[in-house]
Amino acid sequence: MAIFGKGAVSGGFRTLKKAGFILESDEMARKQFFIIGSLLVLVAGCNSLTAVLGTLQPNLVTVELVNNSDFAVEITLFYDDDQDTIEEILVETGTERTFTLAAGGRSSFSVNCDDLQAIIIDNASLQIVGDVGPEANTDVLRDGNDFGCGDTIVFTFDHSDVLLDFDVTVTTQSGQ
Repeated sequence: MAIFGKGAVSGGFRTLKKAGFILESDEMARKQFFIIGSLLVLVAGCNSLTAVLGTLQPNLVTVELVNNSDFAVEITLFYDDDQDTIEEILVETGTERTFTLAAGGRSSFSVNCDDLQAIIIDNASLQIVGDVGPEANTDVLRDGNDFGCGDTIVFTFDHSDVLLDFDVTVTTQSGQ
């Protein structure tokens, strides 16, 4: 029998003495954990269970950019940690990200929910001939109204057969 710290290892079983409990095996440890957890919920109420489960919720918002056009698209977007910020302030003081997506290209990034409370595509430019082409943008999207924590916001850039008809569509995929 080998001794490791305050526990002993013997014959494939583990004996641990911790906080007054003797755990003979991993199975016994799981059972005691379940019993103690159940008692905690009974004593502390459902709010304690909600608090524990709340820590398991996703804490990221994912932004996906999809170029369904036949040309490259240059994109400038802004996001901020204040969901009530007005568009002008968001574009002046928010976090700026720029992307160039090739025809048929896509890109994505994730941001902590607390840091992405409002987002806008300030400028998307379809690059038909060099830097010349139509532009599009979106309204400000806000946490709680347009998306939630754990969601994926998908911005899709496309044009019709008339190349000047360029637009950005927004969809939200629920992470719940």
